[in-house]
Amino acid sequence: MARKSTVATLPKELVDACNGLIRDGRTIDDILAALQGLGADVSRSAVGRYVKSARESLDKYRQAQEVAKVWVDKLEAEPNGDVGRLLPEMLRVVAFQSLSAMGESDKPAKAMDVMLLAKAIRDVAGTAKTQLEVEKQLRAMRAELKAAAKDVENTARAAGLSGDTVAQIKQRILGVGEQA
Repeated sequence: MARKSTVATLPKELVDACNGLIRDGRTIDDILAALQGLGADVSRSAVGRYVKSARESLDKYRQAQEVAKVWVDKLEAEPNGDVGRLLPEMLRVVAFQSLSAMGESDKPAKAMDVMLLAKAIRDVAGTAKTQLEVEKQLRAMRAELKAAAKDVENTARAAGLSGDTVAQIKQRILGVGEQA
């Protein structure tokens, strides 16, 4: 395992100052000067490595935020669509990747981490089951709605109403167009 960064081993207030300068977009030389001005004994290369790593982490975080925003927007627009069905599967993959990473680690897994992962997997399974039940209910409701629309159409036609009037009734009362 790699050694901890020299900058990361500095006192918390110095690391926080360094992180703030990185977020502000300051150069390595500016950050080095600021740290040395605060009494830190670090080399330019150590600051450079820390800044590079921090910026890569920030970029990954920003990308994750952008991806999450797209998914959330899609989910809000169509909560029962493909994205809604995909999210539990994505959570399942993340859980199993976490388990795999725990297995490959040299350190033993913390009991709390294992417990949280087990709970997450159980919750994902429960979500998938609930989602299937909801989809079955929706299919049944759609079938009932189509049958009701057909009954209304037959009754209206038997009463002598025109095709346009029948279509208006279906649209107004049932919210179903001609394609029902």
